Amino acid sequence: MDENYVSIPAADGCPSLVTPWGSEFASLIEHGVQCAQTWLDTPSEIPLWWELAQARKTCPAGDCQDAFEAGFLLRIQQRLRGASA
Repeated sequence: MDENYVSIPAADGCPSLVTPWGSEFASLIEHGVQCAQTWLDTPSEIPLWWELAQARKTCPAGDCQDAFEAGFLLRIQQRLRGASA
């Protein structure tokens, strides 16, 4: 595995997940993970799609938004996989 790729830390009983993004996108990916985790941890009526749509607007368009979304969605994926185990 390439050490230059950013990984999402293990969570909810799921192992860490490697992204296709290099270390220059680490802060954006982490921001995505944190936003998803906040949504998961906070009881709210805000739909997941709305949270993602609004949070991604804080990132510059293009690769930066894609990296943010990768972190966000991979964290949600970990929760879903952990729930089905």
